[in-house]
Amino acid sequence: MKIPLILKLNAPTIIDAVSHLKQKGQLATSKNNLVYLDIDDAYIHKLFPLLRDHQIKMPDYFGDGSVGAHITVIYPEENKKVNAHDLHQEHRFFVKDIVTVEIALKTYYVLLIESPSLLRLRKKYNLPDLLSFKGYSIGFHITIGTMWK
Repeated sequence: MKIPLILKLNAPTIIDAVSHLKQKGQLATSKNNLVYLDIDDAYIHKLFPLLRDHQIKMPDYFGDGSVGAHITVIYPEENKKVNAHDLHQEHRFFVKDIVTVEIALKTYYVLLIESPSLLRLRKKYNLPDLLSFKGYSIGFHITIGTMWK
């Protein structure tokens, strides 16, 4: 697995705005078997405008069949199906930082997340601590913007 290029952003207004949002969500699964923590859509709707760069685009998470703002817990490619009793459970998290992450030809603007309970859930299903995304090892995060290179 490759490690993406991660750069810390100096964005105190975003970090301050995060402090006013609920840092919890409920575990859910999508039609394509993405296991995620369903969180307040304000993580994108309130934070994306604070990026203040017209080249950065809002993530496309709000159309038909989309999951809205979320923290991915298990990608479909990881081939794990969670037990029904694990779904709809509440998990807490906290935002560690805001960074950019470069993967292939795209830059992601993300909040790095820490959540001991989500980590325990991945271990329960015999998965490594880091998620596997397009051949890269990544931690828990909330994507608030993207930009093509």
